[in-house]
Amino acid sequence: MDVSVQEACRTLEAQGALRRRLKGSPDGLVAYVRELLGDQMPADLEALYREGVEAIGDFRVVLPKWNERPERRREGLLRALLPAQAVPIFSDGAGSLYGLALTSGVASSAVYFFVHEDLFERPRWAAGSSLGHFLLLLGQHDQAIDEGRAPGWEKSIDPNIDRCAWAPPIWLAG
Repeated sequence: MDVSVQEACRTLEAQGALRRRLKGSPDGLVAYVRELLGDQMPADLEALYREGVEAIGDFRVVLPKWNERPERRREGLLRALLPAQAVPIFSDGAGSLYGLALTSGVASSAVYFFVHEDLFERPRWAAGSSLGHFLLLLGQHDQAIDEGRAPGWEKSIDPNIDRCAWAPPIWLAG
């Protein structure tokens, strides 16, 4: 069963793990990203933008700089993963990115981790079988490390993470 972006955000907010941006309507941002991506914007990505997420724990959302004045708009990292057919959604704070796969005709796209040392050419591992599942996993990231959870703990939250097409889950990535 899939978890929607909205459900994941409500869960994470109740846990105190999610911070929201306080300013502005997402309509301009959504239109701008849709234009930059050539109308191949996944519904889950739009839902994330509409939720106004700023960060989950220490992981900050990756957004282009949208402004009503076109000359002040900036793509930022939005195109960094396009050669790998993905769009960045979160930064790990050390230069690497979590990216949502741009797969047409799929109800919900998988999320992958792209390492900056690889120049973002290919995903290193699967980070979630959908954006909703990924958000829940990201919310558990630090706690899992602190608790020393066994490899594969992610399957308890995302049972389909080992079925992602582009890369294996972290515990199988080596």
